Amino acid sequence: MVLLRVFMLRAVLVVIGAASLAGCDVGEVDIGGGGMPDAPGGASAAKIAMFDSTIKPMADAKGCVSGGCHGGVQVPVLNSFGTLTAKYYTGPSAINVMITKDVVNGVATGTHSALPYFSAAEKTTVAAWIDMQ
Repeated sequence: MVLLRVFMLRAVLVVIGAASLAGCDVGEVDIGGGGMPDAPGGASAAKIAMFDSTIKPMADAKGCVSGGCHGGVQVPVLNSFGTLTAKYYTGPSAINVMITKDVVNGVATGTHSALPYFSAAEKTTVAAWIDMQ
């Protein structure tokens, strides 16, 4: 009988707890943004402009965009900032795939799919773009 009461009390507490948490908004995080209204992830106008003026041309010069791979067939699609998913433009840059793509066993190979990848100086530029607000 005591075991049945304990079980029923637990069941009631679970139901009450679930009902009270249903309207709870604790844990919601305002991710802000403040960028252009239709910009992916609330990216700033400056971040989008730097992609257009610096990052895309840098990748295009290596044949990444016009060569067919990242010009529309394979992600990341580098035709425009709007085609990027967040994993390619959000930090921290040290672990972002745009910086680490050419790293094999902890060593930067300097190539990706047999094409020259970003140099150390270019990676610094890309990292600054990734980390900008």
